[in-house]
Amino acid sequence: MTTAAAPQTSSPPPAPAGDSGSAEGTSCLEYVIAQPRLNNAVIVAALIAVIGIAFSAFHLHAAYFGQAQSYLHRTMHVTFMVVLCILLKPAGRKSWKDPINAWFAYDLFCIATTLAVQAYICWDVIEFINRRGTADPMDLTVGVAMILLIMEATRRVIGWMMVVLGAFFILQSAYGDHFFGIFYGPAIDWSLIINDLFMEEEGIYTIPISISASFVVLFIIFGAFIMRTGVGELFKDVAYGLMGRQVGGPAKAAVVSSAFMASISGSAVSNVATTGTFTIPLMKRMGYPPAFAGAVEACASTGGVFTPPIMGAVAFIMAEFMGISYWEVAKAAAIPAVIYFTAVLSMVHFRSHRMGLAAHDKEDLPSVSAALKERGHMLLPIVVLVGALVIGYSPIFSALLGIVAVFALSFIRPETRLSPVTFLGALEDAARMMVSVAIPSAAAGLIVGALYFSGLAVRFSSSIIDLSQGSTLLALCLAMVICIVLGMGITVTALYILVAALVVPALTKLGVEPMAAHLFAFHFGVHSYITPPVALSAFAAAAIAGSEPMKTGFQAAKLGLAAYLIPFMFVYSPGLVWVGEWWEILIASGTALIGVIALAAAVEGWLLQSAVAWQRLVLGAGALFLVAPPLWTHLAGFALVGGVCALQWMARTVASRPAPKTGTGGAA
Repeated sequence: MTTAAAPQTSSPPPAPAGDSGSAEGTSCLEYVIAQPRLNNAVIVAALIAVIGIAFSAFHLHAAYFGQAQSYLHRTMHVTFMVVLCILLKPAGRKSWKDPINAWFAYDLFCIATTLAVQAYICWDVIEFINRRGTADPMDLTVGVAMILLIMEATRRVIGWMMVVLGAFFILQSAYGDHFFGIFYGPAIDWSLIINDLFMEEEGIYTIPISISASFVVLFIIFGAFIMRTGVGELFKDVAYGLMGRQVGGPAKAAVVSSAFMASISGSAVSNVATTGTFTIPLMKRMGYPPAFAGAVEACASTGGVFTPPIMGAVAFIMAEFMGISYWEVAKAAAIPAVIYFTAVLSMVHFRSHRMGLAAHDKEDLPSVSAALKERGHMLLPIVVLVGALVIGYSPIFSALLGIVAVFALSFIRPETRLSPVTFLGALEDAARMMVSVAIPSAAAGLIVGALYFSGLAVRFSSSIIDLSQGSTLLALCLAMVICIVLGMGITVTALYILVAALVVPALTKLGVEPMAAHLFAFHFGVHSYITPPVALSAFAAAAIAGSEPMKTGFQAAKLGLAAYLIPFMFVYSPGLVWVGEWWEILIASGTALIGVIALAAAVEGWLLQSAVAWQRLVLGAGALFLVAPPLWTHLAGFALVGGVCALQWMARTVASRPAPKTGTGGAA
């Protein structure tokens, strides 16, 4: 007798670093406490826990009492992150839990070098800063060491792609006269390059690290604390309780709960790896194909990244780049996010009807009232945080207020109460999650610094304009491709920094509204997570669903089809990013929402009932007319979509009428 082989599933590709969040769902502190005896793994875990807790405590102290000298504060932030990265992502081992080997000596060397660099800076930081522009040989040696350490940490966090990019652009700065085409330029002396990248606040320690070290870390701490109180379970239970009785309810609930979770965590891949372990199997049990179930989770988690309030920390970096308030960025990002999730929910709704799936019984669903009674009070810290930002308080004060609210309100119910261990575990969780923000931001600082002082950023922007020959549409298409390619395999903060430097200037020169230009570049960078061939979110979901990675990737791209239209929509209709009069915003939002619903109906072949081929074509044309800006196209779109809707309504009405009774007649 033979047994059938278990179905093979593909493993997900390595997530962008730190996208893993807390290892194995528990902190290293909890791991140490749970171990009965001392061993190498326990010692490493204890080091990670101590450094992580110290890192978060350092930033909470700086937020409340005030930061040290800005350059010193940033360098200490990066030093903490590099050391923690080396411990969390050891060389020559898959995990810090694995037995120590010869590569551990290399890790210790990297840690010792990092600490030595920080000690060198701290020895006389004022004199060190005064030497900017006239760096001595020792300064340059230390600078080279720190740049190499950042490269090594980046390799461990997100792989080789960003390391290769960084090395290329630095070498191009030094040897620009040996390159050709757009990359040709003057050769810059190595001493100037190292000085600018290390000693000035224009390289490693530029705006992204400044923001990361000041208030992004506080929002990450807030998120770590609130997740420790079980808010994730609350989102899941409420979503399933409210939507489970609808057709396609489990998939719709997965979209909503995963979107909320990702909007707080700021990481698409890690959100798939956490919420997907519950949502994907449930969707499969309801009858959805594995690839579709994985695609739903991938699209929801990816969309959460560009959904306020957190947006993977990009909202704060974008606000700093544009010189506007956080609230302006969050407000501008809200309508495109609503349109995106309307499109995804519509796809799920029409697919569920086409498949004839039944809804869940009420008895099988979690109780919304019970979930809110148990953990509903933990939504108040989110209200406090967002409310403080809207009122106009600084991000630092708002984040501190939110953290205090989480801690205080957690004691209302035993289910949410933060014990000393969970409190310290949350501090460690935040530090570990910050690795995925800080390290790529430092690497992006190296790249952007090299791009600017070599002049390549300006030349790149000019090339986009030249290639488009002044056509905004062609420039947008070029920008779309560039952003998707740059976004493949790197974290959201790093990709935004890159596209903001390379792509956004060209779009603004062509007359695109600045807010629309920044969000356009960011959206398409994020869309790389569901765009084959490097669809990280989809591949991570495929591993859970047991489906083919590439099939799941193409299904995710299909499910998120509207995502490739929405950025064009808010470029041509700035009302979608809150630019213009109230009636312009209302019209743009309404037509866009109807347009993406019509697009979903065309793709899935269902509106009020099954749509035949010509109806799908008409719905698709109507969708395109509705998302185009001129008024006459909107009217044409309404006519086409409304016509199909009316025909289907009449056909369904006729079909639902009982057949007339026929008698045989004749005498009794």
